[in-house]
Amino acid sequence: MQTKSVKVLPKTTTEIQNGGLYSQRVRCGKTNCKCARGELHTAFYFFTRRNGKLIKIYVRKAEVKTFTQIANQATLNRLQRRLAEKESNKLFRHLRETVHEAETLTKLYKEKYENERI
Repeated sequence: MQTKSVKVLPKTTTEIQNGGLYSQRVRCGKTNCKCARGELHTAFYFFTRRNGKLIKIYVRKAEVKTFTQIANQATLNRLQRRLAEKESNKLFRHLRETVHEAETLTKLYKEKYENERI
């Protein structure tokens, strides 16, 4: 028998690999509530993917402001990581090209030197 995993909100930016905070209009289910008449409540949820599955975690109103800051910082961190990765790939390509040019020049000089010796 499988049990559902506990849905715990991430506390730090490093725990958020992807996803974000979104608001949804929901019904609470109480019979005398305004949402029973069609005026839905606003609820906040953190959506993310884990192992290819969409995970939805409720965020309490008291935690929305704090969690928004954490989620925004995590988004900025991901963006910076992607930009750094692109820059390092660009530098690595340039290094490979430089090494290739150096190898080509070395090969040409060796051939020229061998031809002059003969």
